[in-house]
Parts: sequence; C-alpha cells; structure tokens
Amino acid sequence: MIIESNQPILNSLKLCSIAKESVVVKNTDELHEIYKHIKNNNLRYLVLGEGTNIIPPEFFDGIIIKSNFNSISFKSPKIINVGSAVNWDDLVQFTLQNSIKGFENLSLIPGSVGASPIQNIGAYGADVSSLIDSVECFDLKKNKLIHLTNTECDFSYRSSALKNSSLFIQSINFRVDESRVLNSEYKSIKAYMSSNDIDVNQLTSDSLSKIVTDIRKSVLPNHNKIFNAGSFFKNPVINKDIINFHVHKESELVIWDIDNNLVKVGAARLIELIKDEIPPSENVFLYHKHALVLVTNGKANQSEVLLYAKSIQDKVQTTFNIKLDIEPNIIY
Repeated sequence: MIIESNQPILNSLKLCSIAKESVVVKNTDELHEIYKHIKNNNLRYLVLGEGTNIIPPEFFDGIIIKSNFNSISFKSPKIINVGSAVNWDDLVQFTLQNSIKGFENLSLIPGSVGASPIQNIGAYGADVSSLIDSVECFDLKKNKLIHLTNTECDFSYRSSALKNSSLFIQSINFRVDESRVLNSEYKSIKAYMSSNDIDVNQLTSDSLSKIVTDIRKSVLPNHNKIFNAGSFFKNPVINKDIINFHVHKESELVIWDIDNNLVKVGAARLIELIKDEIPPSENVFLYHKHALVLVTNGKANQSEVLLYAKSIQDKVQTTFNIKLDIEPNIIY
C-alpha cells in the first residue's frame, strides 16, 4: 500500500483539485492500516470512485481513498457479488451477457459500482436499489466489516444511509431475478420505440439497453469530452399546492403524480423556462441539449460551479417557489 502526496482529485467536471494524500486499497488488511493512519494523523478522508458525481474543492486537506476491489462472481445462482471498483456499465454489459434482467434501464451511467448505492442511481424509470440484496462495507470509524441489507441501506430518491457516512464499500450483492419484467414504460423509451417502429412484444434486454444507450447519447454529453457530472439537480418532490403558477402555467411544467399530496417536478423543464435569465459564467454553462446538465470548459473551480448553480436555484425559487437540490456530492 502506497500513500501519495498532493495528488489531483480526478473528477468529471474537470475542476482543478488537489488532495493532501491519496491511496488505493485492494484488501481488508489495507483498510485496517488506513484506519490506523487516519486515526494517528487525525485526518479527514473521502472515499472516491471514478469522480463522476462530485464537486471537489481546490484543495482537500485529507486523504482520498480509492478502491481496487474489481471482481465479479456468483455467490449463488441468485446473487452476484461485484467489487466496488468495477465500472458500472461494465457490470451492465456483464448482466446482458449472462441474461440477468433489471440493469437495462441503467445502461451507460458513468461511475463505479461502489458509488451506485450511495446516490441510489437511477434512470428511465429504474433505481439501483431495486437490484441490490446487500452491501459489504468497512467502517472507517469503527475499524470493522459491516454487512448492510437492502432495508438497512435506507434507500430513497437519489440518496441512502451510505451517503456522507464513514463506510467504505468493498462490494455489492445484486439479486438475480429471472421473473423480472422489462421496464419500457418511461416516456422517452416509449417515444423512441414508437418513432423506430419497435414492437414491445419483441423487446429483449439487449434491445432495451440499446434504446436507453441511444437516448442517453442523444441528450447527455460524454464526460470525457464535455466535462459534466450528469444531472446536476434532483427532480423536486413537493406538495403541488406550493407551486407558483403565476409566471408559467401548469401546462408548461413537467409534473408526475406520486400520491394524493405529492408530485415530482421535472427540474430540467423548470431550468429551461428560466435559463435566459441566468447570469453568464466565464467557465460554467448549461449544456445546450439538456438544461439539467452543467458543463465546464476545464478551467473552473468549485466556487464558480456553486455560484452558477446558486443563480439557477435562486431564479427557480423566485419564479416557481420550488427549491432545487444539488445532486452531485459537494466536497468541502
């Protein structure tokens, strides 16, 4: 195990960011060593995957801990164990090759498997929480291994009990459920199938994955070429009665009913309606194909990104009386 000093924090927003220390761990023994190192030096720490969902500072005064747990194996015919360092879309391709259903709608989501339960990643009508059986962790505060069931993870919309915790995710146990039904009900999937004359009865895991991949490529930028952290704001879940419809009519918004009291509001549409009133930034912009995606030119820092995001939040608040929450993890 090698601890390096003053290493760049890789992140898909391409923000200039340096960490005091950085280390890659590959087994539990090394995690015990890291625990001692953190305790003896009174260090802050951050567990980091591929950096596709973070907004890092210019300098992180602590240690970055990265995983090298990178195996995929069947623990039983009904459970696959996947190391936290495995790339998420590589896992999706593995499930397609092994006829494991449920991962199709999550195709091409950037990042590592270890990051997936923290934000409860989701897309096109699916959430990773529905696929997870349990999570194998190491507690960096208690210096011990922990096994969390799906229920103990306390999953919610783009969040979980793992977020901002002291847990290093070693691996995740995913359920293999042959009875799963393909999920093609999401609006953009149905529109794609209609425009391409695809019969729902002929749909397969592979073809649904291709549909999702095509849709993502058409609206979301490749973070290796256009620097971004995916959806920057969560779709707010609120009481419909609080929405201000004085400036824009209800018909102009995208609203999904959840229950008798709550609705989910499309954040992209809210931003689309007010984007022309957002003060310009030198290094941060809205992606021209998707208002929910903030991009940088590779010259920005955390302060610039958050200032631009706040101008969007403030305008949405004053126009619609709706609070937008930032989805990527802000590192201080």
